[in-house]
Amino acid sequence: MKYIFLDIDGTLFDHKKYAVPESARRAVELARRAGHKVFICTGRSCCLLDHVEGIAVDGVIAAAGAYAETEGKIIFEDNIPEEELKLVLGFGRSKGVSYILEGKEGIYMHSEIRDYYLEGEGKKTSGHEFFQQKAVHGMEAYDPEREVIYKFCLYSLEAEALQEVERKFKDKYQFVSSMPERGRMHSIEVISVKNNKAGGIRKMLEYYGGGMEDAVAVGDSMNDLEMIRECGIGIVMGNGNEQLKSYADYVTADIDKDGVYQALEHYQLLG
Repeated sequence: MKYIFLDIDGTLFDHKKYAVPESARRAVELARRAGHKVFICTGRSCCLLDHVEGIAVDGVIAAAGAYAETEGKIIFEDNIPEEELKLVLGFGRSKGVSYILEGKEGIYMHSEIRDYYLEGEGKKTSGHEFFQQKAVHGMEAYDPEREVIYKFCLYSLEAEALQEVERKFKDKYQFVSSMPERGRMHSIEVISVKNNKAGGIRKMLEYYGGGMEDAVAVGDSMNDLEMIRECGIGIVMGNGNEQLKSYADYVTADIDKDGVYQALEHYQLLG
């Protein structure tokens, strides 16, 4: 039996078509029918899984490894202490940086982010639909006494401002940047140095008694690096990051060309 870990964005969910390819749904179904266990392994928080809620899986690793659940129970979670969060966000705001907090119950965006993506220039870019999801709220909905934050993202029109935050806090946090589209804000995903997707996978495997040699990871972006590098089989989507592909055991087809199905079929995981 293999333990298969699938990223969401760019792997299971095609943002160009705004749908999960039917071939990917079929691949998950066939792999589980063949006796393998299949898990979502995403950078998204656990409250942002609507895009894949119709896919039957054995468990979820979310928030880039800071959260893991299976069989209806949370087996691991690691939140960022409120005082640490205030320190980073306060410094960021002094540099003009805006932010989004990603928690268990919701996503909370600073007013500048809301204005930019829902009313301003960001409305013209792809990806703005993220800010219209039902789990996404303004900061007025955030209650630190009732909510836990697993990770956060920083945004700025000036890349240097984000780099200043990274330089100051690089010992405590990982900073995963993405290249912006023309006219779109620069952004950095911020995760505790204690967590990554491979770490979440280890927690899941410990629960089930498996080893990393039994794990198969499929992803497309640099926050998938550790799981691609450390799992027994690391697969990168054809539409994935070119740097990430250099770590892959196998590069499959693009998401819209049945990439997930092809990958699992290549390793004879579909029965």
